[in-house]
Amino acid sequence: MNTRFVSRAIPSLLVVALLALAAATPTPQVTGPAPPPQLQPPCTEFASAVSGDSTVQIGGPTGIEQAFPSGMSVAACSLRTAAGYYVGGSVELREWDPTTLAPDPNAVALRRQFFFVSGMLWAGGPKTSFVPPVVTSSVPDVAEPPGPQTAIQLANVFSYSVPFLAYFTPEGPPELPAAVLVHADGSREPLRGPHPVLAHALCTGDSDLASLRIVQSVARTDVKPFPPPKEFLQKFRVPQRAELRWIELALAETNVPYFETAGTGNLGVGPTEFPEIAVYDAADLPNPVSNMPPPLVWAPFDRSQLFSGGKIWISHLDFDKTVTLEPDHDYWIWVRKTSATTFFNRRVHGDEPPAFKAGIGPYFARADSAGEWIQAADQILAFRIVARPIPPPAPPAPPPIARPASPTGPPVPPASAFALSTTPNPTPGAVRVDWSGAVGPVRCEVLDARGRRVAEGSGGAAGAWTWAGTDRDGRAVASGVYFVRAHDSAGQISNQRVMVVR
Repeated sequence: MNTRFVSRAIPSLLVVALLALAAATPTPQVTGPAPPPQLQPPCTEFASAVSGDSTVQIGGPTGIEQAFPSGMSVAACSLRTAAGYYVGGSVELREWDPTTLAPDPNAVALRRQFFFVSGMLWAGGPKTSFVPPVVTSSVPDVAEPPGPQTAIQLANVFSYSVPFLAYFTPEGPPELPAAVLVHADGSREPLRGPHPVLAHALCTGDSDLASLRIVQSVARTDVKPFPPPKEFLQKFRVPQRAELRWIELALAETNVPYFETAGTGNLGVGPTEFPEIAVYDAADLPNPVSNMPPPLVWAPFDRSQLFSGGKIWISHLDFDKTVTLEPDHDYWIWVRKTSATTFFNRRVHGDEPPAFKAGIGPYFARADSAGEWIQAADQILAFRIVARPIPPPAPPAPPPIARPASPTGPPVPPASAFALSTTPNPTPGAVRVDWSGAVGPVRCEVLDARGRRVAEGSGGAAGAWTWAGTDRDGRAVASGVYFVRAHDSAGQISNQRVMVVR
């Protein structure tokens, strides 16, 4: 038996027990040892933690929904629940739209965990890991970037007649959106209190996870190929150099199409083979061939995720090696042994934006492993590629020019190459942040006097960014002192103090 599968399957098998205890010249390819495992190390610090002693009854099929700030990755979580019986529940992570204050009803779930609620104990720390972790931030110019925020949905999915309790605090921290009760028809009802927040502890993982981004993505999932092909290929490009970690596909369902095609219906048993995924360099393979050569990287899919209920993003086990994806370079995603598994595609309409057309190539499929490849005229694969962006090498910096010596002291040291300016300052609201001397793209963040990140933005090497004087939820910040901190691709950092006066 594959030992890597066993090591990865153990956390999935322990989910029930754990939750029950807690609530244009191509450059040569760069390869190396296998990347860090998708299962993140234990959490020691929590990005978000809220306790609460108020309860709401979750009967079937209802649930409670709690959204989180934008850009937050999720490695593990814990929720506080309680029940006197073995009641079944689920925890889902979904993309959440701050404009509608609800998840996109057409989007598939990011992750899903099932559990039994039986006197669940609250230990104040994450008790279940999401494998792989959920990465929500993306690099610029991906075809379809991920949604701006994520939300946890806690639901009663098995024992509709036996409810369980979910804990919350009626007056939670204002930086978190308010939690709501979600009914079976999709309607939402506020919980008690001025700003209710679900009791939770959430971990965003280590520094390596924080550095990961979605480097290419097709997010829409509106086509289910039927019957599912035995193998398929999807050509793509990434907008910037990146170290590949994993690829997610949108699972529609397992088994049902296979057995319906055979005329026997859904027998409720597993397929005889499980999907595998690989990546090819399309410079060496510009068109599909009958006998596919050895790929750059390869991995089997996580079998436990194949039986997660469908309509969910799933991943494979860890790749066998690390490969660096180059921009302006074609690659193939190759998935085989999929006749018993259906993955979502996206319909192509021809009016997609330039970034989409530049990053997404054709989709091919075939009914058997030695048959003819057939290109789909209006479909492409829905997928998410997670990687660690590699900044472009910085050009050599010119030697600094020292200022003339002061007549009353030693020479004045050279000025920093990377500098910020803010106008107006003090400001009643919005403030413009300009910079010079930067190398590559510039990332900005606004911190309050306690060092908490309030807002963030980006711009080019010679450019500007306007902070609207609001937090990440669009609310006006209070009067006081704030700090704009910016860093460029060469690692230069510059800071500016801003006074907000309302």
